[in-house]
Amino acid sequence: MHAEICNVESVIENEIKQGLTQKQIAQTYALALRSSYQTDWEKVNKMIVDRWSVSGLTRIKNMAWKGTCFEQPSLKPTP
Repeated sequence: MHAEICNVESVIENEIKQGLTQKQIAQTYALALRSSYQTDWEKVNKMIVDRWSVSGLTRIKNMAWKGTCFEQPSLKPTP
């Protein structure tokens, strides 16, 4: 399944204003990475740095690229 997201700059700006967590921002960031819509990454990254710091941006990018920002299914067998 291919997901598209547009106007990422406004979406992330709104999410930051609403107080979403880095993990939640990383989910939007991950969708944007896979979207064919143009994203102003300089603007997005600046908003994240302004809110958290460069290390916060690094954490968000790592979660987004690895996909660890999304829920992982449990691999425990059910009895």
